[in-house]
Amino acid sequence: MVILAIICTILGGVLGAFLEPVSFSVSIPIAIMGGFILKAIKDKQE
Repeated sequence: MVILAIICTILGGVLGAFLEPVSFSVSIPIAIMGGFILKAIKDKQE
């Protein structure tokens, strides 16, 4: 799961680098990693 999160975050950063506003290239990897963190917290609580 950790490796999948790292791969998805890197891919999101690469794809975000081609978007015009700089805020997109910064926020997309953060949003992807945040989703994985939230999923891990939710799975741990159950």
